[in-house]
Amino acid sequence: MTFIRKVETWITNSKQTEDGWSQIKPFIFLKLTNSDGFEGWGEAFSLPAREKGIVEIIHNLMSSLSHVKDITPDRFYTESNLIADGHRGIDFSAATSAIEMSLWDIEGKKEKKPLYKILSKDYREKVPVYATIWSEDFKNDENLSSRCIETLSDGYGGIKIYPLQNRTVEQAAKCVSNIRDVLGYKIPLMLDLACPKDTNISLKLASLVEEFRPYWFEEPVDGESTRALKDIREKTSLRIVSGEKQCGLNHFIETLALDAVDIFNPDISGVGGIIDMIKIIKLSHEKKVTVSPHCWNSMSIAASAMVHVCMSFTNTEMAEFFPEYIPYSLKFSNQNYEIKDGFVKIEDNEGLGINIDTKLLMEDTSSYRETELT
Repeated sequence: MTFIRKVETWITNSKQTEDGWSQIKPFIFLKLTNSDGFEGWGEAFSLPAREKGIVEIIHNLMSSLSHVKDITPDRFYTESNLIADGHRGIDFSAATSAIEMSLWDIEGKKEKKPLYKILSKDYREKVPVYATIWSEDFKNDENLSSRCIETLSDGYGGIKIYPLQNRTVEQAAKCVSNIRDVLGYKIPLMLDLACPKDTNISLKLASLVEEFRPYWFEEPVDGESTRALKDIREKTSLRIVSGEKQCGLNHFIETLALDAVDIFNPDISGVGGIIDMIKIIKLSHEKKVTVSPHCWNSMSIAASAMVHVCMSFTNTEMAEFFPEYIPYSLKFSNQNYEIKDGFVKIEDNEGLGINIDTKLLMEDTSSYRETELT
């Protein structure tokens, strides 16, 4: 009989990328150690100013479940949903995502198999991959186009941009036109609108960029506004994407029932856990909706979990990577995947396949917490 012996969490510092292009957000890492000595790593999605609250939930949850012996991802899923009592919220779901992810990592190490071989017998060897080009600072069209070309040379198969950032609708459309001129039409170009407050902005931009054939049209409205999302989908020919800040099954079931999206992009570290992600993938398949997991997290633990899930199901689209986060993640972790020719392929290591040097991680940690469970 085994039990979880220790819970450790790290919150990393926010800092600039080495080239100054963007700001690296704080990451929340979790390590569970069981009584047999197996260690499992997880990562929690976070929005600004919530990191310590999510860490508190993680430690409280694990303390509340310390009586559960031989805890598995399925058992944790059941117990955590009972505790949530139907009221999860993104912060609670981020905490359960990290815990469940670490339990899956332990399962893989116990069975001496990579996670994707545990999740599915019908897995893929590699999955399509795209890069998100993000900066907190305004980048003119020329700088943005150059960054897209530079990033594609690193092996990504598609590019996502934020055309409305510090631009009018007309300027945003011109930006998309300029990037299409540079990239051509063979490269998938995804547009993320980041939830404009006025849906008329989204509809106007949709009409102006349809001729440039964007691969998808992401977050034209907040994902919670499912009826507004449905209305936009009915008024444009573009493929609508939503779900990155949503959690739990009910939201996704309701959105599917309304035919409000073409693609879901739940965050691998925030949706609630890998089990919820699998349920969403299967439910979406029935409605001919695909899933492209969001990953605004580190390019270590969370990115690895995302790729494992994408490899496990044919209903998944491109995996999301933030190229600016990779050099930072490599400072304390290995890279167990290769990005080449538009695809990402993961190494055949046990569990998630990620090793973290905790001494190096600690050097860039703003908050560390340890709980011994008895």
